[in-house]
Amino acid sequence: MTTIAGPQSSRAQTHDWLTPPHVLQALGPFDLDPCAYPGWPTAKRMISLPEDGLNADWEGRVFLNPPYSREAPKWIARMAAHQSGIALLFARTDTAWFIRDVWLGATALLFLKGRVFFHRADGSKATDNGGAPSVLVAYSEFDADWLRGCSLPGTFVRTWQTRVMS
Repeated sequence: MTTIAGPQSSRAQTHDWLTPPHVLQALGPFDLDPCAYPGWPTAKRMISLPEDGLNADWEGRVFLNPPYSREAPKWIARMAAHQSGIALLFARTDTAWFIRDVWLGATALLFLKGRVFFHRADGSKATDNGGAPSVLVAYSEFDADWLRGCSLPGTFVRTWQTRVMS
């Protein structure tokens, strides 16, 4: 069974890695978090296990910090189809899902400076960073504007949203 709310490591003692509050505050209010952790406010409507956020109705501006597992591509594909919100992902820029649902499906990206220190289920900040570079992915012009103007340090990139010839 996959878990929610962030990256997973074979060395980790937990599978619950929560988005740091300063990241959420910089991105503005959200209508839905389909991968929410109970008690960790991220959106007006928060879906957490045992409810199936992947197959639930998505409405409004979505914040997505998906399970960082083999299931992640399903969540990113759903976000790309929804086209409203921001996803927090590892910057796996060479993977098929990243090419399809981020490079070709998103509006803009903010490659975060440094590595994210997620929070544990008890609210404490993890002592180690997430272990890979992270990127915030915008799925609308509105969300691209949020990324461009937010206080988070990093490199902002607009996508071309064109087909890559294979």
